[in-house]
Amino acid sequence: MKSPESNEPLSRALADWRVQPARNPGFRAAVWARIEAAGVPASWTDYARRHAAMVTGALLVALVLGGWAGREQARSQVAAERAEIADLYVQSLDAREMSMP
Repeated sequence: MKSPESNEPLSRALADWRVQPARNPGFRAAVWARIEAAGVPASWTDYARRHAAMVTGALLVALVLGGWAGREQARSQVAAERAEIADLYVQSLDAREMSMP
């Protein structure tokens, strides 16, 4: 084992060593500003900037669903019009409905 005399210079150096950090006079004000800022609700633009991927995804889903719904509505309308045109055509060919000039 080492004797206590060999650690004495180190002990003296550590006893004299003191850390003196630079004082920041605005530290307390900055802490309170961050606390108050955390309590304020974010505006829509701030929220959209922070959650850009989620907002973009939601808009993309809304666009795709709107397009799909519009396509289905148009298909059903075309099918209904096609059936009506076919009925009118068949009625125009019916010999009982034809009038002789």
